[in-house]
Amino acid sequence: MSLSLIAGTIDRHEQRMRRLQSSIKAMDNGLRIALAIEHSQAFWRSIAMLIGMPAGAAGVLLCGFLFNFWDGMGLWYGVGCIAVSSFVIRMASDPIETHHIDLQERLLDLVLQRQTLNEDLAQLYQEREVLQKRQRQRRPKNPIEVKSEAA
Repeated sequence: MSLSLIAGTIDRHEQRMRRLQSSIKAMDNGLRIALAIEHSQAFWRSIAMLIGMPAGAAGVLLCGFLFNFWDGMGLWYGVGCIAVSSFVIRMASDPIETHHIDLQERLLDLVLQRQTLNEDLAQLYQEREVLQKRQRQRRPKNPIEVKSEAA
């Protein structure tokens, strides 16, 4: 391989490394956003269950057994509690798909590609150093260098 061919290959590999690095950074940011969304969803789901389940139980109790309570308004209070419960639980049961696992797999793939590219670049740098040493040894001596060695 010639030195110019190796230099061109190194340039292409370095450009690819920069693109991979920006892709890794984008995937990492996406993964962080996905984790934040999932944690937020878990928090709101637990709050909804803390509100929705007791409200549902109170609604069933009011509708089923205490419908004549509060001058016949127990039925309406029970229906209201069940409606609140179903609304809150329904809102919590609609998760946003974050594709967390897909993002992790893609990030792992990009990191592995970066690792192989680093290994290829290290090998190309070694080859370039070897070729540069050979060219330094092969080049003809300058007349001034010969004159200085003779003196």
